[in-house]
Amino acid sequence: MNIQPLLTALLCLALAACSQAESRDAIGPEDSVIGIVQCDDYLAKVNTCIQDKVPADQRAALTVEAHRMFTTWKEAAADPQQRTTLPQACSITHDVANEEFARYGCAL
Repeated sequence: MNIQPLLTALLCLALAACSQAESRDAIGPEDSVIGIVQCDDYLAKVNTCIQDKVPADQRAALTVEAHRMFTTWKEAAADPQQRTTLPQACSITHDVANEEFARYGCAL
């Protein structure tokens, strides 16, 4: 199962506004925070899993997706209307991704 399209679709539905996230000067999700506990917790766990347990040949794609998610959530957090939906969106994403990342031996 490829989780990337599913996570993107869930985020779009939860935020009710899906746009391509532009890369900014952020070093990476592991070095930054969104300011929403559910989102920050999810990204920290995903980054730890990617670095510690995901096979090397799959790390790059998952890292890009995690950075894309970080950027999208960071932009949403800056919008007061979208910020209120982020806890739920991040929780839903976490629940869905938990099964996918379990195949790498990670418990999100």
